Amino acid sequence: MSRAFLICPEPVRAVTAGVGTRFLTLARVLAEAGHEVMLAIPNDPAEAGEAPDGVDLLEADPERLGEQAGRHDWVLLHGHLGNHFLSQRDDLPVVVDLYDPFLVENLHYHRELGFEPFTTDHATWRLQMSRGDFFLCSSEEQRLYYLGWLSALGRVNPLAVEDDSTLDRLIVELPFGTPEAPPPPPPSRNAVFPDADEDGPFLYFGGIYDWYDPEVVLEALPEILEHNPRTALIFVEHPHPELTPLAAAARAKKIADERGWLGSRVRFEPWRPFEQRFELAQVCDLAVVTHRPGLETDLSLRTRLVDLMWLGLPAVITAGGTMARVVAEEGAGAVVRPGDAGAVAAAVRELLADEERRRLASEAGRRWAASRTWNRVAAPLLEFAASPWRDPHRERFDQVAPGPVAGEEPLLRRIQRALRKKRGGR
Repeated sequence: MSRAFLICPEPVRAVTAGVGTRFLTLARVLAEAGHEVMLAIPNDPAEAGEAPDGVDLLEADPERLGEQAGRHDWVLLHGHLGNHFLSQRDDLPVVVDLYDPFLVENLHYHRELGFEPFTTDHATWRLQMSRGDFFLCSSEEQRLYYLGWLSALGRVNPLAVEDDSTLDRLIVELPFGTPEAPPPPPPSRNAVFPDADEDGPFLYFGGIYDWYDPEVVLEALPEILEHNPRTALIFVEHPHPELTPLAAAARAKKIADERGWLGSRVRFEPWRPFEQRFELAQVCDLAVVTHRPGLETDLSLRTRLVDLMWLGLPAVITAGGTMARVVAEEGAGAVVRPGDAGAVAAAVRELLADEERRRLASEAGRRWAASRTWNRVAAPLLEFAASPWRDPHRERFDQVAPGPVAGEEPLLRRIQRALRKKRGGR
């Protein structure tokens, strides 16, 4: 079995979000398959609590990442932190995880952060897609998008296609998976919301990023309340507000406050610790996940929808992206036009009024999720780990010089500085 060195760019703590959760889970899957796993994280490992069995945690030192990778056989990286490793050594097979198209997501932040994040993101992708040997993505849509990048960089070339016409040894889908075990028993609603109306319908939205559209749900809420006056809408605060501009969340909170809903009909809940990450959704009756049309939506997986289908929570979702297609095809809820508050309100009312339809949607979601466990979706990575490979044609057809990125000020620090400045800090 191999010795794997995983470089996670986001903090892993008791409260952790997408990237941290993904790397922690992939580390566990690799360890359970018998591989020796070191997970390098950008924070003190003591903050992460107990690691999965067979996984060692290490605080990543950007200036020594190459040395820290030491005697390992291969590397998995994602995001900007991995640039430092790539600048220090080039002797190990490298898997680049592209599941989160952060360049596309961060296009939404230029008004708050300027154009430097785009410049850094672009240079990061050029570097990592030039230097990686094997790439992971989340969906068929993403795979085609990244194949365009890889073609432009010379990674899709005559010899690569001659060796592997499918290019499955270059890039494969490895989306977010679902736990192997069934969902935990749901807590009582009053245990999660002590002051809540036990009988009123609860709608779960989740965290708000700037490419989501919480405002269309708030616009639909009066019509929903007209039929179900005790309805509550649940948003979730971002676990790392110092890392992410939150303009859409601020607008949603302001609207809720102005309409007298904040804290009653509209709740902003803290992000839950990893062990309790499902409890907010489990005590809700319906998920409502809305986003705006655009490139980010087209390339998105909406990982929260994967979790919600595993939990069996029916969803109202706006069209666009992989999971909207899945919800429609599987019958796991309702798909409506983006920006159409009337359609959102109608879909929510109809599902809340039809218990049998919700039951069938719940069962459909669970059936789909059962085929998407982490052990199943991680099969391509496990195949690589069993016998890591280098792309023999990687440098021959190189079309674009990546340019320096590792020596620049880390993007995280610039984001934090820009956010402090915007908020009036130093």
